[in-house]
Amino acid sequence: GARRLNETLPEALAALPPGALEVWHQTGESALEATRAAYAALGLSARVDAFIDDMPAAYRWADAAVCRAGAMTVAELAAAGLPALLVPFPHAVDDHQTANGRFMVEAGAALMLQDAELNPQSLAKVLMGWLEDRAGLLDLGRRAHALARPDAAASVANYCLELLHA
Repeated sequence: GARRLNETLPEALAALPPGALEVWHQTGESALEATRAAYAALGLSARVDAFIDDMPAAYRWADAAVCRAGAMTVAELAAAGLPALLVPFPHAVDDHQTANGRFMVEAGAALMLQDAELNPQSLAKVLMGWLEDRAGLLDLGRRAHALARPDAAASVANYCLELLHA
C-alpha cells in the first residue's frame, strides 16, 4: 500500500454516487486499521486488506486499478489487460516509476497522475470519467493487454543461451 493512495482513495470515493464502485484496497500492514477507519467514517463499504495474496484473482475481480507504477505492477497490469491510473512513487530511484507509467500512457494503456497532483478531487474526476465512459475504460484495458509480453523470460533466456553458444 502507498500512504498517499491510502489517504486519498476513501475521500475520492466519498465524492462519487453512493455504491458507484466496489473497492478492494490493499493498504500494507501499517495502514490497515487507519484505512478501514477512514472508509467507516465516510460511511463507505470496501474490502480492505493489508496484502492480497492471490493477485491473479484480484486482477480478475477488478475492472480497473489505482496503483503505483513499479515495473512488476505495470507488467502484471498489462498481462491482466487491466486499465489503471498510475501514481508513480516520487522518490523512486531515477524516477523510474514515471518512466514506467509514461510507457503505458503513451501506448494509450493507462492514465497517470503524479503524486503531487493526487488529491481526492483529481482522483474522483478520473474515477467518474471511467464510470461515464465504459468503452474508454475497456479500450485502456485492451491496449494494456497488447503490451503484455508473457514470454519475456523465455525470450531473454534464449537470447542469453544464443550469446553463450555464439
